[in-house]
Amino acid sequence: MKYIRYGITMSLMKEEDIEMVRQWRNDPVVVRNYQYREHITPEMQKAWFKTVNNINNLYTIIEFNGEKIGVINMKNIDWDKRSFESGIFIPYEKFHNTPVLAIVSIITTEIIFTLMNWPVGYAHVLKENKSTQSFIKMLGYERLPGQEDEPNQAFMITREKFAEKRKKLRKALSVLLENPDEPARLVFDQEERSDPVIAEWELRSGKGISVSKVEETEKEITYYFT
Repeated sequence: MKYIRYGITMSLMKEEDIEMVRQWRNDPVVVRNYQYREHITPEMQKAWFKTVNNINNLYTIIEFNGEKIGVINMKNIDWDKRSFESGIFIPYEKFHNTPVLAIVSIITTEIIFTLMNWPVGYAHVLKENKSTQSFIKMLGYERLPGQEDEPNQAFMITREKFAEKRKKLRKALSVLLENPDEPARLVFDQEERSDPVIAEWELRSGKGISVSKVEETEKEITYYFT
């Protein structure tokens, strides 16, 4: 299962990815942006993966120009309230001051409001991480009341707030990308559709109101989104 948009591919994290992800998560560049800073062992990572490999969490590997560069996630998904919490980490500093981080964050926010058609999303950012706080505010996130003195501060974004910011963001993307209006694609390999978790993701997201076209071959099925 993978979501493709703006030259970025976000592939569902698999068990064979978790050792790579563990090494990324233990990197000092990543650790400094998390409240939990203890070293993560292989056993801890395996146990963690068992708790998130389900329909209530979506952890994906970010791929750019054929290179796996980080993780972006939607966790603690509440399907009844239609809410979740998002997060991202990219251990390679060469990407930190490039458009890649911005593009990935925009994609995730678009997924919330376009693919999943949800009204609200949440994020937590450490109080001292001013650069990330400034960036998510650019996307439309606002800090929740009473968070000023919290070490790990909660932010919220609404569909209306993102729509307000999206025009400027899309204009910026049109300068950075060759085909900014190319439709998003959600792709499922035919072989993986028998996996209960992936089948549920297809059922919940692949049938969304924003689907404009569906193409199916012997190898895969692709959902196109407006």
